[in-house]
Amino acid sequence: MLRNILLLTVVLCLYQANTFAQTKPRQVVVYDIVHLKTGKVLYGEIIEFNQKDGDLTFRDNYNRNYSLSREMYDYFEENVTYSKRIRDTLVRPRKSDEFSFMLGLTQFAAGTDNGFVADDYYIWSSGNGYFYDLPICMTMGAGKYLNRQHFVGIKADMKLLSGLDHFYSIGANYQFQYDGMKSNVAKYIPVRVNYGVRSSQESVEVQDPTMPPFTNNIQKQFDVNMTSIGLEFGHGFSFIGNNKHSWNLEFCFFKNMVLSQTITSVPLGAGLPNFNFSQAGARLSLSFNF
Repeated sequence: MLRNILLLTVVLCLYQANTFAQTKPRQVVVYDIVHLKTGKVLYGEIIEFNQKDGDLTFRDNYNRNYSLSREMYDYFEENVTYSKRIRDTLVRPRKSDEFSFMLGLTQFAAGTDNGFVADDYYIWSSGNGYFYDLPICMTMGAGKYLNRQHFVGIKADMKLLSGLDHFYSIGANYQFQYDGMKSNVAKYIPVRVNYGVRSSQESVEVQDPTMPPFTNNIQKQFDVNMTSIGLEFGHGFSFIGNNKHSWNLEFCFFKNMVLSQTITSVPLGAGLPNFNFSQAGARLSLSFNF
């Protein structure tokens, strides 16, 4: 299943890259060129040339005027033809009230603190303090634009590459688009509420009672499953392409509140270690909207 999703993402990326890479039309332009003794080259139009002393008046292609004496330039050329690429200044249409679907990749920096509290049996955990997991996730979503400025829908992130056993989330997705829609780069603010699941292994040290009178600690491994609900906000840029498709680049912060934590693989006769998980972090996403 993941292989098929990755293949689909690659195909969409190649298709859109080919669309943007199409050759733009060109136009023929004619310039007069002046080669200055400083090595600089001016492109524009010779307004006046004095054949007696070689002085000339020149206007460059930025409409700046120059009065050049013969000692200031080496030589000039007239009516030189160039093929100039026409810049596409057309503002492409955007979706205003249509449905939109999204597929992409997200890099998380998910900071997690297991909040371990020592007791008489479990004495120490290496997981104390914030440690950052860096899962790469497949991102999928769908929704609908409302008057273009507002977008509502759902979004899901599923683990592709990570040392965690499980890492995924699903939630409500709202985006407020605040730019003036006068360019092909849309700016928006995403706000989301997510339900997430994270499964990992946590190490806790206990004293080894088989080695008196010397003190020796051994590690116990626990499988911990954590569920949470979180709030996410940030900023995004949407690069509008053809057929109302777009590429989205987005950076967000998130803070999660733990709903539950389930611990398994507990040694016989021992109680549960005291974990109090907390989680916060950031994410960077690149997605294609179609």
